[in-house]
Amino acid sequence: MTHSIFLYIFFLLIIYGCVSIPKYELARLSSCGESIVTNISYDWWKEFKDPLLDKLIESGLEKSPTLKLAEERLKAVYQIALQSRSSLYPEVDIEVIDTWYHLSKNGFFRALAPSIPAVVNDFTMGLSFSYEFDFWNKNRSLFNAALSRTTALVAERAQAELILTTSIAYSYLELQFLLLERHILSQQQTNRQRIYNMINRRKIEALDTKIETNRGEIFLLEITTLLLKVEQEIERHIHQLKALTGLGEEVELAIPLSELKGISLGLFDNISLNLIARRPDLMAQKALVEAHAKEIDAAKTDFYPNINLNALIGLESITWSKLFRASSYSATITPAFNLPIFTAGRLQAQLREKVADFNAAVQGYNGLILTAAQELADCLTDIALIEQEIVIEALSLDNFQSTLYLTRERFQHALADRIAVLQAEDAFLKSQLSLAVLKYSRQFQFVLLIRALGGGS
Repeated sequence: MTHSIFLYIFFLLIIYGCVSIPKYELARLSSCGESIVTNISYDWWKEFKDPLLDKLIESGLEKSPTLKLAEERLKAVYQIALQSRSSLYPEVDIEVIDTWYHLSKNGFFRALAPSIPAVVNDFTMGLSFSYEFDFWNKNRSLFNAALSRTTALVAERAQAELILTTSIAYSYLELQFLLLERHILSQQQTNRQRIYNMINRRKIEALDTKIETNRGEIFLLEITTLLLKVEQEIERHIHQLKALTGLGEEVELAIPLSELKGISLGLFDNISLNLIARRPDLMAQKALVEAHAKEIDAAKTDFYPNINLNALIGLESITWSKLFRASSYSATITPAFNLPIFTAGRLQAQLREKVADFNAAVQGYNGLILTAAQELADCLTDIALIEQEIVIEALSLDNFQSTLYLTRERFQHALADRIAVLQAEDAFLKSQLSLAVLKYSRQFQFVLLIRALGGGS
Protein backbone atom coordinates (compact mmCIF):
# COMPACT_ATOMS: atom_id res chain seq x y z
CA MET A 1 0.00 0.00 0.00
CA THR A 2 2.81 2.38 0.92
CA HIS A 3 4.62 1.70 -2.38
CA SER A 4 1.42 2.44 -4.31
CA ILE A 5 1.04 5.81 -2.58
CA PHE A 6 4.64 6.78 -3.40
CA LEU A 7 4.19 5.67 -7.01
CA TYR A 8 0.96 7.70 -7.26
CA ILE A 9 2.71 10.79 -5.87
CA PHE A 10 5.59 10.28 -8.30
CA PHE A 11 3.29 10.28 -11.32
CA LEU A 12 1.42 13.32 -10.01
CA LEU A 13 4.72 15.17 -9.82
CA ILE A 14 5.50 14.20 -13.42
CA ILE A 15 2.11 15.29 -14.73
CA TYR A 16 1.47 18.43 -12.71
CA GLY A 17 4.67 19.43 -11.03
CA CYS A 18 7.07 19.94 -13.92
CA VAL A 19 8.36 23.43 -14.66
CA SER A 20 6.16 25.22 -17.20
CA ILE A 21 7.54 27.09 -20.24
CA PRO A 22 6.98 30.85 -19.84
CA LYS A 23 5.25 32.88 -22.53
CA TYR A 24 7.46 35.00 -24.76
CA GLU A 25 7.25 37.12 -27.89
CA LEU A 26 9.70 36.93 -30.79
CA ALA A 27 10.68 39.88 -32.99
CA ARG A 28 10.10 39.65 -36.74
CA LEU A 29 12.65 40.00 -39.51
CA SER A 30 12.31 42.74 -42.08
CA SER A 31 10.57 41.51 -45.24
CA CYS A 32 13.73 42.28 -47.24
CA GLY A 33 15.37 39.34 -45.53
CA GLU A 34 12.96 36.67 -46.69
CA SER A 35 15.32 35.48 -49.45
CA ILE A 36 19.08 35.66 -49.34
CA VAL A 37 21.26 35.83 -52.46
CA THR A 38 24.53 34.02 -51.89
CA ASN A 39 26.31 34.38 -55.23
CA ILE A 40 28.47 37.32 -54.25
CA SER A 41 30.90 38.42 -56.97
CA TYR A 42 34.40 38.73 -55.54
CA ASP A 43 36.17 39.89 -58.73
CA TRP A 44 34.15 43.04 -59.37
CA TRP A 45 37.34 45.13 -59.53
CA LYS A 46 38.20 43.63 -62.91
CA GLU A 47 35.49 45.87 -64.36
CA PHE A 48 38.00 48.73 -63.98
CA LYS A 49 40.27 46.96 -66.53
CA ASP A 50 43.43 47.98 -64.66
CA PRO A 51 46.07 45.20 -64.35
CA LEU A 52 47.93 47.08 -61.60
CA LEU A 53 44.77 47.37 -59.51
CA ASP A 54 44.17 43.64 -60.04
CA LYS A 55 47.65 42.86 -58.70
CA LEU A 56 47.23 45.12 -55.68
CA ILE A 57 43.91 43.55 -54.72
CA GLU A 58 45.25 40.02 -55.25
CA SER A 59 48.18 40.88 -52.99
CA GLY A 60 45.80 42.21 -50.34
CA LEU A 61 43.63 39.09 -50.45
CA GLU A 62 46.72 36.90 -50.11
CA LYS A 63 48.61 38.79 -47.40
CA SER A 64 46.02 40.67 -45.34
CA PRO A 65 46.36 39.86 -41.60
CA THR A 66 42.68 40.76 -41.14
CA LEU A 67 41.59 38.06 -43.59
CA LYS A 68 43.96 35.52 -42.07
CA LEU A 69 42.55 36.30 -38.62
CA ALA A 70 39.01 35.83 -39.96
CA GLU A 71 40.08 32.51 -41.53
CA GLU A 72 41.45 31.20 -38.22
CA ARG A 73 38.31 32.29 -36.37
CA LEU A 74 36.26 30.44 -38.97
CA LYS A 75 38.32 27.27 -38.48
CA ALA A 76 37.86 27.47 -34.71
CA VAL A 77 34.08 27.95 -34.92
CA TYR A 78 33.83 25.08 -37.42
CA GLN A 79 35.59 22.78 -34.97
CA ILE A 80 33.18 23.92 -32.24
CA ALA A 81 30.33 22.88 -34.53
CA LEU A 82 31.93 19.46 -34.95
CA GLN A 83 32.21 19.16 -31.18
CA SER A 84 28.51 19.96 -30.90
CA ARG A 85 27.72 17.29 -33.49
CA SER A 86 29.39 14.61 -31.35
CA SER A 87 26.54 14.84 -28.82
CA LEU A 88 24.23 13.30 -31.44
CA TYR A 89 26.07 9.96 -31.21
CA PRO A 90 26.95 7.56 -28.42
CA GLU A 91 30.34 7.90 -26.75
CA VAL A 92 32.45 4.79 -26.22
CA ASP A 93 35.72 4.84 -24.25
CA ILE A 94 38.31 2.31 -23.18
CA GLU A 95 39.09 2.52 -19.47
CA VAL A 96 42.07 0.91 -17.78
CA ILE A 97 42.30 1.69 -14.07
CA ASP A 98 44.80 0.47 -11.49
CA THR A 99 43.74 1.62 -8.02
CA TRP A 100 46.09 1.06 -5.07
CA TYR A 101 44.56 0.77 -1.60
CA HIS A 102 46.00 0.66 1.88
CA LEU A 103 43.14 -0.52 4.09
CA SER A 104 43.07 0.46 7.76
CA LYS A 105 43.14 -2.45 10.19
CA ASN A 106 40.31 -0.84 12.11
CA GLY A 107 38.39 0.20 9.03
CA PHE A 108 35.15 -1.29 7.77
CA PHE A 109 36.58 -4.05 5.59
CA ARG A 110 39.49 -5.37 7.71
CA ALA A 111 37.61 -4.97 10.99
CA LEU A 112 34.92 -7.32 9.69
CA ALA A 113 37.28 -9.54 7.66
CA PRO A 114 40.82 -9.51 9.14
CA SER A 115 42.00 -11.90 6.42
CA ILE A 116 41.83 -9.12 3.85
CA PRO A 117 45.40 -7.94 3.21
CA ALA A 118 46.29 -4.38 4.16
CA VAL A 119 47.57 -3.45 0.69
CA VAL A 120 45.56 -4.38 -2.40
CA ASN A 121 45.32 -3.30 -6.03
CA ASP A 122 42.01 -3.11 -7.87
CA PHE A 123 42.53 -3.61 -11.62
CA THR A 124 39.69 -2.58 -13.97
CA MET A 125 39.65 -2.81 -17.74
CA GLY A 126 36.60 -2.26 -19.88
CA LEU A 127 34.49 -0.27 -22.29
CA SER A 128 32.30 2.59 -21.10
CA PHE A 129 29.23 3.63 -23.06
CA SER A 130 27.12 6.76 -22.63
CA TYR A 131 24.27 8.14 -24.68
CA GLU A 132 21.68 10.88 -24.25
CA PHE A 133 18.41 10.15 -25.99
CA ASP A 134 17.60 13.28 -27.97
CA PHE A 135 13.83 12.90 -27.93
CA TRP A 136 13.22 16.65 -28.10
CA ASN A 137 16.00 17.46 -30.61
CA LYS A 138 17.97 19.51 -28.10
CA ASN A 139 21.37 18.34 -29.33
CA ARG A 140 20.26 18.63 -32.94
CA SER A 141 19.18 22.23 -32.32
CA LEU A 142 22.49 23.08 -30.66
CA PHE A 143 24.36 21.53 -33.59
CA ASN A 144 22.29 23.53 -36.08
CA ALA A 145 22.93 26.68 -34.04
CA ALA A 146 26.66 26.00 -34.22
CA LEU A 147 26.39 25.50 -38.00
CA SER A 148 24.55 28.83 -38.31
CA ARG A 149 27.32 30.55 -36.37
CA THR A 150 29.83 29.00 -38.76
CA THR A 151 27.79 30.34 -41.67
CA ALA A 152 27.81 33.76 -40.00
CA LEU A 153 31.60 33.72 -39.83
CA VAL A 154 31.83 32.68 -43.48
CA ALA A 155 29.76 35.74 -44.33
CA GLU A 156 31.82 37.92 -41.98
CA ARG A 157 34.97 36.83 -43.78
CA ALA A 158 33.31 37.72 -47.09
CA GLN A 159 32.44 41.12 -45.62
CA ALA A 160 36.07 41.58 -44.58
CA GLU A 161 37.14 40.74 -48.16
CA LEU A 162 34.60 43.22 -49.54
CA ILE A 163 35.80 46.00 -47.25
CA LEU A 164 39.42 45.24 -48.06
CA THR A 165 38.97 45.13 -51.84
CA THR A 166 36.81 48.26 -51.96
CA SER A 167 39.27 50.07 -49.67
CA ILE A 168 42.18 49.17 -51.96
CA ALA A 169 40.24 50.24 -55.05
CA TYR A 170 39.10 53.50 -53.42
CA SER A 171 42.61 54.36 -52.24
CA TYR A 172 44.08 53.44 -55.64
CA LEU A 173 41.58 55.66 -57.47
CA GLU A 174 42.30 58.50 -55.05
CA LEU A 175 45.99 58.06 -55.78
CA GLN A 176 45.34 58.11 -59.54
CA PHE A 177 43.40 61.35 -59.14
CA LEU A 178 46.22 62.86 -57.09
CA LEU A 179 48.73 61.90 -59.79
CA LEU A 180 46.52 63.55 -62.40
CA GLU A 181 46.06 66.58 -60.17
CA ARG A 182 49.83 66.86 -59.75
CA HIS A 183 50.25 66.68 -63.52
CA ILE A 184 47.71 69.45 -64.16
CA LEU A 185 48.98 71.61 -61.30
CA SER A 186 52.54 71.25 -62.63
CA GLN A 187 51.32 72.56 -65.98
CA GLN A 188 49.58 75.42 -64.21
CA GLN A 189 52.71 76.16 -62.20
CA THR A 190 54.80 76.36 -65.38
CA ASN A 191 52.14 78.52 -66.96
CA ARG A 192 51.89 80.89 -64.01
CA GLN A 193 55.68 81.11 -63.77
CA ARG A 194 55.71 82.36 -67.35
CA ILE A 195 52.98 84.88 -66.54
CA TYR A 196 54.91 86.12 -63.52
CA ASN A 197 58.12 86.43 -65.53
CA MET A 198 56.35 88.49 -68.21
CA ILE A 199 54.66 90.75 -65.64
CA ASN A 200 57.99 91.23 -63.91
CA ARG A 201 59.64 92.27 -67.21
CA ARG A 202 56.76 94.63 -67.93
CA LYS A 203 57.27 96.16 -64.49
CA ILE A 204 60.95 96.71 -65.25
CA GLU A 205 59.92 98.43 -68.45
CA ALA A 206 57.35 100.47 -66.46
CA LEU A 207 54.44 98.82 -68.29
CA ASP A 208 53.07 97.26 -65.10
CA THR A 209 53.08 98.22 -61.44
CA LYS A 210 54.04 96.38 -58.28
CA ILE A 211 50.37 95.46 -57.87
CA GLU A 212 50.43 93.25 -60.97
CA THR A 213 53.69 91.55 -59.95
CA ASN A 214 52.33 90.90 -56.45
CA ARG A 215 49.17 89.40 -57.89
CA GLY A 216 51.21 87.23 -60.26
CA GLU A 217 53.41 86.02 -57.40
CA ILE A 218 50.37 85.22 -55.26
CA PHE A 219 48.92 83.06 -58.05
CA LEU A 220 52.27 81.29 -58.44
CA LEU A 221 52.66 80.64 -54.71
CA GLU A 222 49.10 79.35 -54.55
CA ILE A 223 49.86 76.63 -57.09
CA THR A 224 53.19 75.80 -55.41
CA THR A 225 51.41 75.29 -52.08
CA LEU A 226 48.80 73.07 -53.71
CA LEU A 227 51.53 70.97 -55.32
CA LEU A 228 53.24 70.43 -51.95
CA LYS A 229 49.96 69.30 -50.41
CA VAL A 230 49.33 66.95 -53.34
CA GLU A 231 52.83 65.45 -52.99
CA GLN A 232 52.13 64.84 -49.31
CA GLU A 233 48.82 63.16 -50.11
CA ILE A 234 50.44 61.00 -52.79
CA GLU A 235 52.99 59.68 -50.29
CA ARG A 236 50.27 59.07 -47.71
CA HIS A 237 48.17 57.10 -50.20
CA ILE A 238 51.17 55.00 -51.24
CA HIS A 239 51.76 54.15 -47.57
CA GLN A 240 48.07 53.31 -47.23
CA LEU A 241 48.15 51.01 -50.25
CA LYS A 242 51.21 49.23 -48.90
CA ALA A 243 49.40 48.58 -45.63
CA LEU A 244 46.17 47.43 -47.30
CA THR A 245 47.96 45.10 -49.71
CA GLY A 246 50.31 43.69 -47.06
CA LEU A 247 53.44 44.75 -48.92
CA GLY A 248 55.18 46.53 -46.06
CA GLU A 249 56.92 49.89 -46.04
CA GLU A 250 60.25 48.44 -47.18
CA VAL A 251 58.77 47.47 -50.57
CA GLU A 252 59.14 49.97 -53.39
CA LEU A 253 55.70 50.67 -54.83
CA ALA A 254 55.71 52.66 -58.07
CA ILE A 255 52.26 53.71 -59.25
CA PRO A 256 52.23 55.41 -62.66
CA LEU A 257 49.44 57.69 -63.82
CA SER A 258 47.05 55.66 -65.95
CA GLU A 259 44.15 56.72 -68.12
CA LEU A 260 40.79 56.81 -66.37
CA LYS A 261 38.64 54.06 -67.86
CA GLY A 262 34.88 53.96 -67.93
CA ILE A 263 33.15 51.31 -65.84
CA SER A 264 30.04 49.37 -66.80
CA LEU A 265 28.58 47.35 -63.97
CA GLY A 266 25.04 47.00 -65.23
CA LEU A 267 23.81 48.60 -62.04
CA PHE A 268 21.51 51.24 -63.39
CA ASP A 269 18.72 49.41 -65.19
CA ASN A 270 16.96 47.44 -62.48
CA ILE A 271 18.27 48.30 -59.04
CA SER A 272 15.92 47.50 -56.16
CA LEU A 273 16.32 47.21 -52.42
CA ASN A 274 16.16 43.40 -52.74
CA LEU A 275 19.71 43.50 -54.13
CA ILE A 276 21.10 44.54 -50.75
CA ALA A 277 20.18 41.11 -49.40
CA ARG A 278 23.40 39.83 -51.04
CA ARG A 279 25.48 41.91 -48.62
CA PRO A 280 27.72 39.65 -46.49
CA ASP A 281 27.09 41.65 -43.32
CA LEU A 282 23.35 41.07 -43.71
CA MET A 283 23.85 37.37 -44.41
CA ALA A 284 26.07 37.13 -41.32
CA GLN A 285 23.47 38.82 -39.15
CA LYS A 286 20.68 36.62 -40.49
CA ALA A 287 22.76 33.51 -39.78
CA LEU A 288 23.14 34.74 -36.19
CA VAL A 289 19.36 35.18 -35.99
CA GLU A 290 18.96 31.56 -37.11
CA ALA A 291 21.52 30.43 -34.53
CA HIS A 292 19.64 32.22 -31.73
CA ALA A 293 16.37 30.66 -32.93
CA LYS A 294 17.88 27.18 -32.65
CA GLU A 295 19.22 28.00 -29.20
CA ILE A 296 15.67 28.93 -28.14
CA ASP A 297 14.51 25.51 -29.36
CA ALA A 298 17.27 23.88 -27.34
CA ALA A 299 16.47 25.93 -24.21
CA LYS A 300 12.81 24.85 -24.39
CA THR A 301 13.79 21.17 -24.22
CA ASP A 302 15.26 21.74 -20.73
CA PHE A 303 11.66 21.81 -19.48
CA TYR A 304 11.02 18.28 -20.77
CA PRO A 305 12.08 14.90 -19.34
CA ASN A 306 15.59 13.77 -20.14
CA ILE A 307 16.85 10.19 -20.40
CA ASN A 308 20.51 9.15 -20.34
CA LEU A 309 22.08 5.72 -20.53
CA ASN A 310 25.52 4.88 -19.10
CA ALA A 311 27.07 1.43 -19.20
CA LEU A 312 30.39 -0.19 -18.34
CA ILE A 313 31.41 -3.66 -19.49
CA GLY A 314 34.81 -5.07 -18.59
CA LEU A 315 37.01 -7.02 -16.23
CA GLU A 316 37.86 -6.38 -12.58
CA SER A 317 40.30 -8.12 -10.26
CA ILE A 318 42.64 -7.38 -7.35
CA THR A 319 45.45 -9.27 -9.11
CA TRP A 320 46.70 -9.09 -12.69
CA SER A 321 46.89 -12.91 -12.89
CA LYS A 322 43.11 -13.28 -12.46
CA LEU A 323 42.07 -10.20 -14.49
CA PHE A 324 41.43 -12.03 -17.75
CA ARG A 325 39.45 -14.92 -16.27
CA ALA A 326 35.74 -15.30 -17.01
CA SER A 327 35.02 -14.91 -13.31
CA SER A 328 36.42 -11.34 -13.46
CA TYR A 329 33.61 -10.20 -15.76
CA SER A 330 31.98 -6.98 -14.56
CA ALA A 331 29.16 -4.88 -15.97
CA THR A 332 26.98 -1.95 -14.93
CA ILE A 333 24.05 -0.32 -16.72
CA THR A 334 22.76 2.99 -15.41
CA PRO A 335 19.69 4.46 -17.08
CA ALA A 336 18.82 7.91 -15.75
CA PHE A 337 15.56 9.84 -15.95
CA ASN A 338 15.44 13.56 -15.14
CA LEU A 339 12.46 15.91 -14.99
CA PRO A 340 12.80 19.44 -13.61
CA ILE A 341 10.30 20.11 -10.82
CA PHE A 342 11.61 23.21 -9.08
CA THR A 343 14.58 25.22 -10.39
CA ALA A 344 13.93 28.57 -8.66
CA GLY A 345 13.29 30.23 -12.03
CA ARG A 346 16.62 29.18 -13.55
CA LEU A 347 15.18 27.49 -16.65
CA GLN A 348 12.70 30.33 -17.28
CA ALA A 349 15.53 32.87 -17.00
CA GLN A 350 17.70 30.86 -19.40
CA LEU A 351 14.89 30.72 -21.97
CA ARG A 352 14.12 34.43 -21.62
CA GLU A 353 17.85 35.16 -22.10
CA LYS A 354 17.83 33.23 -25.38
CA VAL A 355 14.66 35.03 -26.49
CA ALA A 356 16.25 38.40 -25.68
CA ASP A 357 19.37 37.43 -27.66
CA PHE A 358 17.19 36.40 -30.60
CA ASN A 359 15.16 39.63 -30.53
CA ALA A 360 18.35 41.70 -30.29
CA ALA A 361 19.78 39.87 -33.33
CA VAL A 362 16.55 40.49 -35.27
CA GLN A 363 16.62 44.19 -34.43
CA GLY A 364 20.27 44.29 -35.44
CA TYR A 365 19.34 42.75 -38.78
CA ASN A 366 16.45 45.15 -39.32
CA GLY A 367 18.74 48.06 -38.45
CA LEU A 368 21.30 46.84 -40.98
CA ILE A 369 18.56 46.66 -43.62
CA LEU A 370 17.73 50.33 -43.04
CA THR A 371 21.40 51.34 -43.09
CA ALA A 372 22.05 49.34 -46.27
CA ALA A 373 19.00 50.86 -47.97
CA GLN A 374 20.19 54.34 -47.05
CA GLU A 375 23.72 53.65 -48.35
CA LEU A 376 22.31 52.34 -51.62
CA ALA A 377 19.96 55.31 -52.04
CA ASP A 378 22.77 57.77 -51.22
CA CYS A 379 25.09 56.19 -53.79
CA LEU A 380 22.48 56.21 -56.54
CA THR A 381 21.53 59.81 -55.79
CA ASP A 382 25.16 60.93 -55.76
CA ILE A 383 25.93 59.14 -59.02
CA ALA A 384 22.90 60.69 -60.74
CA LEU A 385 23.86 64.19 -59.58
CA ILE A 386 27.51 63.72 -60.51
CA GLU A 387 26.49 62.59 -63.99
CA GLN A 388 24.58 65.84 -64.41
CA GLU A 389 27.51 67.88 -63.08
CA ILE A 390 29.85 66.13 -65.52
CA VAL A 391 27.65 67.18 -68.45
CA ILE A 392 27.64 70.79 -67.24
CA GLU A 393 31.38 70.85 -66.51
CA ALA A 394 32.12 69.29 -69.91
CA LEU A 395 30.20 72.14 -71.55
CA SER A 396 32.14 74.60 -69.43
CA LEU A 397 35.42 72.98 -70.51
CA ASP A 398 34.37 73.30 -74.16
CA ASN A 399 33.79 77.01 -73.60
CA PHE A 400 37.20 77.43 -71.99
CA GLN A 401 38.79 75.52 -74.86
CA SER A 402 36.97 77.73 -77.37
CA THR A 403 38.10 80.82 -75.45
CA LEU A 404 41.69 79.58 -75.52
CA TYR A 405 41.48 78.97 -79.27
CA LEU A 406 40.03 82.43 -79.92
CA THR A 407 42.62 84.07 -77.67
CA ARG A 408 45.43 82.36 -79.57
CA GLU A 409 43.87 83.54 -82.82
CA ARG A 410 43.75 87.09 -81.50
CA PHE A 411 47.37 86.75 -80.41
CA GLN A 412 48.35 85.61 -83.91
CA HIS A 413 46.74 88.77 -85.29
CA ALA A 414 48.31 91.00 -82.63
CA LEU A 415 44.93 91.65 -81.00
CA ALA A 416 45.92 90.07 -77.66
CA ASP A 417 49.21 89.75 -75.78
CA ARG A 418 51.01 86.64 -74.64
CA ILE A 419 49.80 87.05 -71.06
CA ALA A 420 46.17 86.82 -72.19
CA VAL A 421 46.97 83.52 -73.92
CA LEU A 422 48.68 82.14 -70.82
CA GLN A 423 45.76 83.22 -68.64
CA ALA A 424 43.33 81.49 -71.00
CA GLU A 425 45.48 78.33 -70.82
CA ASP A 426 45.45 78.56 -67.01
CA ALA A 427 41.66 78.82 -66.97
CA PHE A 428 41.42 75.86 -69.35
CA LEU A 429 43.68 73.73 -67.11
CA LYS A 430 41.64 74.69 -64.06
CA SER A 431 38.46 73.57 -65.84
CA GLN A 432 40.17 70.29 -66.81
CA LEU A 433 40.95 69.67 -63.15
CA SER A 434 37.34 70.43 -62.15
CA LEU A 435 36.06 67.90 -64.69
CA ALA A 436 38.62 65.33 -63.49
CA VAL A 437 37.36 65.81 -59.91
CA LEU A 438 33.84 64.93 -61.04
CA LYS A 439 34.88 61.94 -63.15
CA TYR A 440 36.92 60.44 -60.33
CA SER A 441 34.11 61.23 -57.88
CA ARG A 442 31.88 59.09 -60.09
CA GLN A 443 34.41 56.25 -59.85
CA PHE A 444 34.54 56.64 -56.07
CA GLN A 445 30.77 56.36 -55.94
CA PHE A 446 30.94 53.21 -58.09
CA VAL A 447 33.18 51.62 -55.46
CA LEU A 448 30.86 52.69 -52.65
CA LEU A 449 27.89 51.36 -54.63
CA ILE A 450 29.66 48.02 -55.02
CA ARG A 451 30.19 47.91 -51.25
CA ALA A 452 26.55 48.87 -50.63
CA LEU A 453 25.39 46.02 -52.88
CA GLY A 454 27.69 43.47 -51.30
CA GLY A 455 30.08 43.13 -54.24
CA GLY A 456 29.42 43.04 -57.97
CA SER A 457 26.13 43.47 -59.75
